[in-house]
Amino acid sequence: MTLREQAAVFKALGHPVRLAMVRRLARGECCVCELLGLSEVASVSGPTVSQHLLVLKNAGVIRDERRGQKIFYRLLLPCVAEISFCVQQQTTRAMEVTV
Repeated sequence: MTLREQAAVFKALGHPVRLAMVRRLARGECCVCELLGLSEVASVSGPTVSQHLLVLKNAGVIRDERRGQKIFYRLLLPCVAEISFCVQQQTTRAMEVTV
């Protein structure tokens, strides 16, 4: 993967809704209806959710698969979810130290 492609992955992760989707997909594939149930995504319209999924797909972070009338999404780069969890963990630790 080139540096430009890597930068596209990080750019795709740069939105809270997309990051929430990646974190959910880290637990296993799901359909868009399950993603709409996430608290970070619930306030976003269906077309906007589709656009966020397209950004992640174009960056090579996720893959979709149609099964009947539903489209299921799968995480292709599990390491990106690990990065998110790592950052969250470090931020929590830093806050505990300063308190």
